[in-house]
Amino acid sequence: MTALREKLNLSQQEFADKIGITQGALSQLESGKSTLSLSTITKISQVFNVDCNWLILGIEGYDDSHFQSYQKVLETSFIPLVKEEAHAGYIDQCNDEGYIKTLDVYKIPGFENGNYRLFEVEGDSMLPTIRPRETVITEQVKDITQLENGSICVVVTKDGIVAKRLFRHDTNPVSYLFKSDNPEYKTYSIQGDDILEIWHVKAKISSITDQESYIQNQRFQSIENEIRQLKEHISRVLPPQT
Repeated sequence: MTALREKLNLSQQEFADKIGITQGALSQLESGKSTLSLSTITKISQVFNVDCNWLILGIEGYDDSHFQSYQKVLETSFIPLVKEEAHAGYIDQCNDEGYIKTLDVYKIPGFENGNYRLFEVEGDSMLPTIRPRETVITEQVKDITQLENGSICVVVTKDGIVAKRLFRHDTNPVSYLFKSDNPEYKTYSIQGDDILEIWHVKAKISSITDQESYIQNQRFQSIENEIRQLKEHISRVLPPQT
């Protein structure tokens, strides 16, 4: 296990965090003072895409090409998550690969082999499309001109991280309009030079359950029924207009 960790250029703390154990427990495992449990073996296999037999029988005899392929799989299959409370740190260090490696990562089916990022959305400016603290799955945009008008994007600037719909200015090609789905928020423009990163929203992970949606629909139907009954009552009380 030590050889695997070193080949992947991870510290004991980084390796331990990824497999859900303490650095002290990992130190005990690497020194031979404790033995690998089945659950830890399974976790290492899942996180690093390593054959369980390698961990049990040893990995001697395998060349660096195996670990290079594992590192590639790790980088392309697991998506870093930028939580709401980490937005400020991400703005300052979004170009620091060392910082990105400290973020929690997740494997999302259907989003392999690409440059993806998970962002927890802050605020209610994109209601009802995206609710506060929902997580969006995004793909990095290298050429902003290839985006269609109205695309939902996560935009990283030095002033913050926001989810908005993007529109190009017809008269100013270096400035972009960012519009909220929530009508209470005003549309504003951002200069292209002020944008650090743009991530195109491809999907979202919602915390709203079917039961919650059902309850909301029931409430709306109840309100509609009350409005209809009120209209009928008014029509009966008020005399017809001539």
